[in-house]
Amino acid sequence: MATFSHESAFEAACQAGDIPGAALVATDTTGKFTYSKAFGKTAHGETMSPDSVMWIASSTKLMTSVAALQQVERGHIGLDDDVAKILPEYAAIHVLKEFDGEGKPVYEGRQGAITLRRMLSHTAGQSMPLFSPKLQQLVQTRDPPSAPPKTIVEEMSLPFVFQPGTDWVYGTGYDWAGKLVERLSGLSLEDYMRANIWGPLGMRLVGFSPDSNPEMKERRIGMSLKDESGKLVPTTEGYIHIYGVQKEDMYGGAGCWSSAESYLPLLQSLCANDGRVLGKELVDEMFRPQLGPEAKESMNNQLKNIDLARRVYANSFDMDHQVMDHGLGGQIGTRDEVGRRKAGTMSWGGLPNIIWWIDREAGLCGTLLTNLIPAGDVKVSRLEGLFEKAVYEQYEAFNKQA
Repeated sequence: MATFSHESAFEAACQAGDIPGAALVATDTTGKFTYSKAFGKTAHGETMSPDSVMWIASSTKLMTSVAALQQVERGHIGLDDDVAKILPEYAAIHVLKEFDGEGKPVYEGRQGAITLRRMLSHTAGQSMPLFSPKLQQLVQTRDPPSAPPKTIVEEMSLPFVFQPGTDWVYGTGYDWAGKLVERLSGLSLEDYMRANIWGPLGMRLVGFSPDSNPEMKERRIGMSLKDESGKLVPTTEGYIHIYGVQKEDMYGGAGCWSSAESYLPLLQSLCANDGRVLGKELVDEMFRPQLGPEAKESMNNQLKNIDLARRVYANSFDMDHQVMDHGLGGQIGTRDEVGRRKAGTMSWGGLPNIIWWIDREAGLCGTLLTNLIPAGDVKVSRLEGLFEKAVYEQYEAFNKQA
């Protein structure tokens, strides 16, 4: 049996309380080389397993990208069409230009088109207060809502922070893309994905409402929190909405639950470009760097110089070395990472310290799930890098023996 060099580090991290546990899976394009193993327990005392179901947060985005690109493939919309006719509420939002001398917001009308390409590459112009000082200042000038928003249209209607196509900021484009899929297909996002992604790929334990599926409910595990002292404690907080309260909408940007093993078939299908859920040309387009010079420079400046950005969405790329771009579904590293990801690798993850990668050149993909908050744990990122290196080492040995 192959010895994977990362396993002792994961076992030690669990014993030391650095992480509550982790579920790790990886495979090649053929499925002949596979890895699936879990370590540790949650702070609730639940044993982690590759089929443990947890909130995957922004790992939902890759599925939403595939669903939206299926609409392009079927001729329902073009990548560079203005979405105004389909999402008029989105198109009606103004751009927050600045604040005047009295601290009042100054708005301007939208000038560029909001396109699916821009929505999926985070260049449409809409963000969220956590990642935008402008929106943080705006929220301070407004009275809090009398009740929590019930729909994506209500919740995601904050102003744009720049004109579409002129910059890069992590934002809410995927939630709107999910709404676009619903309006073009006539189905809820969950029903659409089940029929067009999860079913065809055999992604058994995945959904927006885990307790509605008895098998998912049985395997659902609790969230672990690392407190200010570094101690792991159980928590029911940290979700994008109160757990168990289903909104009228489904978040295409962060609403899904899954197990590591159930998520892997999507990574493998895109890595192999096997045409099972999306045609080869559109998969190639997903992995093509999408950013213009200004947006690319802006994204790299954020990842290199803003600690929160570097920790939360560098997704184990070495930002002292790497030059990043963005595809239609995740980040693109334009340089090799020593001993692991090749140039052109796509990666993203999710808030509870989840990281996935697809390396089409090497023919390898995988993901790590921890269900740990706060986001951007540096120890998890380091461990994920060790996991990848071990997978690449063993894959090389596997190919030599073949």
